[in-house]
Amino acid sequence: MTKITKQSKSLQAPKEVEAFKKQKTAETVKNDDGSVTKRRETARTTKELTTREGKLLEKSSEYRRTSTTAKGGQADSSFVDRSDMLGRRSQEARHQSINPRGDSNVRLQTKDVFGIDKTATERSTTRERGATVTTRNTTSSFDSRGNAAKSSDVTRVTTSNEGKTTVTRNAKDASGTDLTTRSSTTYEGGVFTLNDGMDWKSNKSIERSFMKETEFDSKPITDKADKITPWIGKIFKALGLEQTWSSQVDPQRMSENTLFQNDIAKVGTRVGISGGQSLTVDEKGIHGNFNREAVAGIYAEAGDHVSGKYGEASYHATALAEAKASIDAQGKIDANGLDATATIRAGAKVEVEATGHAQTQSVTIGGVEFNAAADGRVKATAEVAAEATGHVQITRDPPTAIAEGTAGVSAVAKVEGEIKLSAGPFSVTGSAYASAGAEARATGIIGYQDGKLKIGGSAGAALGLGAGAGLQVEIDVAQIGEAAKGLADVDGDGELGFGDVIAAGKKLAGVAETVSRAADVNGDGRVNLGDAAAAVSRAAQGLGRAAVRAGDVNGDGRLGLDDAAAAATNVARRAADTAKSVVSGAADVAKNTAKKVASWFGF
Repeated sequence: MTKITKQSKSLQAPKEVEAFKKQKTAETVKNDDGSVTKRRETARTTKELTTREGKLLEKSSEYRRTSTTAKGGQADSSFVDRSDMLGRRSQEARHQSINPRGDSNVRLQTKDVFGIDKTATERSTTRERGATVTTRNTTSSFDSRGNAAKSSDVTRVTTSNEGKTTVTRNAKDASGTDLTTRSSTTYEGGVFTLNDGMDWKSNKSIERSFMKETEFDSKPITDKADKITPWIGKIFKALGLEQTWSSQVDPQRMSENTLFQNDIAKVGTRVGISGGQSLTVDEKGIHGNFNREAVAGIYAEAGDHVSGKYGEASYHATALAEAKASIDAQGKIDANGLDATATIRAGAKVEVEATGHAQTQSVTIGGVEFNAAADGRVKATAEVAAEATGHVQITRDPPTAIAEGTAGVSAVAKVEGEIKLSAGPFSVTGSAYASAGAEARATGIIGYQDGKLKIGGSAGAALGLGAGAGLQVEIDVAQIGEAAKGLADVDGDGELGFGDVIAAGKKLAGVAETVSRAADVNGDGRVNLGDAAAAVSRAAQGLGRAAVRAGDVNGDGRLGLDDAAAAATNVARRAADTAKSVVSGAADVAKNTAKKVASWFGF
């Protein structure tokens, strides 16, 4: 992906949106989901504005206008402005016009929550020239990250022979790079989820097809067939060949061998053939099927788990390299004709996958257990496959004599990984992938079907690269609420109620009583101005004595190093008492705050 090539700017809301917000004659309706819709309709124009405001700060505004022209054309436009729970903004402006011919033009401009601007256009036209009708669809897109993609789909249909012959040609082309982003925030079942991701694709594909159909009257042929077919069933029955044969490949033809094995790992192989066949002959005709699969592969698996004082950890890894080939065929011959299909597949695959897990021991907060964990997964796959299918059908009803087939080959490689980190109610999951692939496909058809002689086919090839990443954040608000509830349950009865207020009040009353006793200087059992006067008098009386004894901390009548040590001890003790008081007060504040949080989330 290329770097940003220009500065992203907010899309400008159409002036008509602001004007419509001020429209006083429009009808306003409150919807069942809580949104409000404002609507105004005239002979040729309908305008509608819907606004939503969620409980967790998310909001959106959607404006739509539909109008028709005097000549029968139509123009639709819309503007959507959204803001999620985190205040991230995304916008979308769309305009579509359809002329009286039926041609349409669409222009879409978007700005996502990551600040990426993207513009996409789509044009569809239909033209008739003589006996040929051409339909053309083209699309293009580009964004502020330098990605650009385009595609073309052109179909030409030519009729001749007084409409009895139709020739259809189709050409499809696509190329370029495209970046798609996704983002959502939800709050459901007590869990808040943030999900963001990006997918980038580079593609080059081409496909061409041709089909010629000519109407043909098959009645003279089917009339003759109708005279013959009733005798076919009678012949089968008269021969007395009603019987069914079926068998399966000996299971011993598929063998599995263990090459290595211990307590944590195993390596083995699987080689052989499986399948079966059956044939039935009765008065209805002959029915049969045949299938075989050959497999050759080597497989490995390893895993272990450990636990200890601080937690536990485990891992699991698998690897395989295998090749497969198969054939599947079925057919029948009866009074109505022949119908047979056969499919052949072959491919090889290499895959490696590993997962890991680590988790700490649990701790309990507010009666709720919390732990931290890490999970990881990585997978790499490379696969090559080829497939061919053939179908032959010759039937009397409906009249059909057709042969068609499809062949294709593909090669794909992909690497993907994911890691999840969690700590109590919080978890973050990150994922990423990269892929590369190529594909070629061809089809063909010849014969008589649906009343028409048909001959045609198609061929196409595609080459693509892809990459993507995602991020998901989850917060279990309900779990946080349970822990907060436990902390706020002061009286320990398992519920939040007036009892917790009384218990908290008693604690506060005890603190107040201690403060009151300390402030009652004159000892009259009350705290008033008399205590303040007594405190001032005592301070004045003791000021002189305190000045004399200020340095004599240990009271031995002398000043020395012992006094400095005693002073340091006193300071430390007072600091400890102060810290204890602060911690106690902070605990009460935390419990009260937790109680409010729990109440807000419905606990």
